[in-house]
Amino acid sequence: MNSVHLLPDQLRDRLEPGDLGQELTSAQRIEPGAEVTSVATGEEEMVAIVIRGSVSFACSTTRGTAVTRDMVYVPRRSTLGLTSTDGGAVMCYWVPCDRDTSFAHIAFADVDADPARHHVYGDQATGSRRDVWDAIDAGFDSQRMLVGLCSGRPGGWTAWPPHEHAEQREETYVYFGMGDAFGVQLVYDDGPGMDRPANVALVQEGHLVSVPGGYHPSVGCPAGPISYAYFMASRRKEAREFMDLTIQPRFGTTFD
Repeated sequence: MNSVHLLPDQLRDRLEPGDLGQELTSAQRIEPGAEVTSVATGEEEMVAIVIRGSVSFACSTTRGTAVTRDMVYVPRRSTLGLTSTDGGAVMCYWVPCDRDTSFAHIAFADVDADPARHHVYGDQATGSRRDVWDAIDAGFDSQRMLVGLCSGRPGGWTAWPPHEHAEQREETYVYFGMGDAFGVQLVYDDGPGMDRPANVALVQEGHLVSVPGGYHPSVGCPAGPISYAYFMASRRKEAREFMDLTIQPRFGTTFD
């Protein structure tokens, strides 16, 4: 298992699945300016997650503005145009897709206000309380993607209890909205794998960690919560159930 930890400057060129230790996911950080940056999807579906500032977008006849935490989903065989006047930055992910889907601007404000997509998991007493926002869930028109946001509490854990879904999905995290705080991202297998983890990454604003498999809990420092966007790609087309996962037995039986 090859879990990769990359810094923002290492994300400026498109990274193919092999660069990330993945089988399906490609990724790139884009910081558009006043001139249009065009991003083509080819035979892939794509999502652009705004991780700083705001961006104006255009796809076919659809135009609009996306702000931090918004997402723009783009079907295959499309071109997305991006501009920004306030230093906006987006994280783009692509996965193979062989059917038509529909363009969508997913406003964070709408997801945040929807109790079916804004969840609070964990227990404050054990330091595992966190908010999770499902932006692209199983009901969204996508072939492989599950995409959302997670924010813990200062000094608190997320993705707890540890769980894995290597047979079902690969996952990639990009961390943002953390200011000067930092967190620690773990990636490991059960048993002897805990003595030889695939990754123990000190993550900060704009970093990326790939999770091709294994358990992957994370923790923030007392200076601020760990906060990130998760991108999951289903290995089987149309198999996109968020709770199709396995809990590490020594830490429980349910994901809460």
